[in-house]
Parts: sequence; structure tokens; C-alpha cells
Amino acid sequence: MSGLPEPSASALAELRRGCEAAGFDLLQPLQVGWYNAAVSGSLRLEDFGSPQHLAVVIANTRALWPTFLAALRAEPELLAAPHPLYRYTERTISAACAGLPQPLSLRWSHAGGTGLVAMQRLAHVAGLAYLSESQLSVHPLYGPWIGLRAALSFALPGPSGPAPELPQPCGSCAGQCRPAFERALGSARAASSAGLQQNVEQNWQLWLACRDACSTGRAHRYGDDQIRYHYLKDRQQLRQACLASSASD
Repeated sequence: MSGLPEPSASALAELRRGCEAAGFDLLQPLQVGWYNAAVSGSLRLEDFGSPQHLAVVIANTRALWPTFLAALRAEPELLAAPHPLYRYTERTISAACAGLPQPLSLRWSHAGGTGLVAMQRLAHVAGLAYLSESQLSVHPLYGPWIGLRAALSFALPGPSGPAPELPQPCGSCAGQCRPAFERALGSARAASSAGLQQNVEQNWQLWLACRDACSTGRAHRYGDDQIRYHYLKDRQQLRQACLASSASD
């Protein structure tokens, strides 16, 4: 994969500035056709008439957390949203897209129905994060400590060449992540379909153990507050994290 032609490079640079200021510090361009060839139906992204057009996957490391908490302190009403992080994500990334060439399509990792995107597959074919046998998206530097947030596609040319061949960054999961994944999966299988999300919340430490078992990116592990909110979406815990971060400033 080679670099982007103009005006795609300028559009990506502008998007990156806006996203990084909001804490979304990982952006990876790709040809929309690389992803669309790996999925079907409504999972496909809008290609605006060409599979060679530009798509971008937007993600974050732990750098998102202090920026998000600062936004909550500045706008306490954000805490009243049904999902404060989802609202923050939509608002700030949409703002970063406001000045970009049109048309574009913007879809969210937390959306369901016809807005659903196979985000882990998208990150893999883009070359951002390897989709491991333990169903972790593993970045070569940050390991599994990333959050996949949004997918964009544009009526602009994407990178040239074939999709990148993304190597497994940390070897087989067999002796590391795989046993932890099987324990977590066994817990989920024991739950009824109606209670699956509740089971994940009740057993979130088992799913966390999968990430902790990965040998890549351990120095970039999320902080405890960010980890707990990632799994539990607990508004009271989020409020306490805001107070704690305010006291430490």
C-alpha cells in the first residue's frame, strides 16, 4: 500500500487533526473495496461508485480517557446522555468531518441494524490491528488496548496497491490468550441469549483476562477506570472518575 494522492491526503490530515484533539488518536486509510470484499449485505460501506475510493477506520488508545473526562467536567449534561461516550464519539468525530469534502458516509462501531460495521474485520484489512484467533484486535504497538469507534468512506481516491498483509504481532494465542478466551466464552455460552450482555457484565473480569493475557502492548494498558467503564458502562463510576480526575488536576 502506498501513500494517498491529493486531495485525499489533505482530507485525511484535516480529519486526523480534529480526531486527535478529541482523543481519537488512531486513523488508518484503506480502499473501501478491501473491506467490502470481505463482508456482505448491509455490512458493506458506501463506495460512491468505486471500490478504490477512500475509507478510514477511526480508533483510540488510552489517550481518549483524560480528554473524555475533561469534556464531561466541562459539560456535566453529557453525563445525562444514555451512553455518554457514544454521544461524545458521535459529536466530536462528526465535528471533525464537518469541513471535509462531500459526499461522505460516517458509521459507528456502536450502531446496530443497517448501521452495523464489522469493525474488527475493517481494522484488520486496513492494516490497523490484527484480528486474532481469540477475537482480539491487536495493534502492533498498543496490543488489544484500543477502541474501534467509526468508519468513514469518501468519494475520493484511496491508497493504491493491494491490501496490506498484516502479520500476527505476537505469535499464536494457544498458550496465552486462548485459554482465557475459552473460559470467558464458556461463561457466555452458559447464559441464555436474552441474558448474554448481563452475563458479560457479571463476568467482565474473564473478558479482561483475555486482554491481559496478550503479550503485546502491556505498557499501554488502559487505566482501571477506563477498563471498568469499557465493560460496565456504569454512569456512577464515570461520575466518580470525573471527580477524581478533577481533584488530581
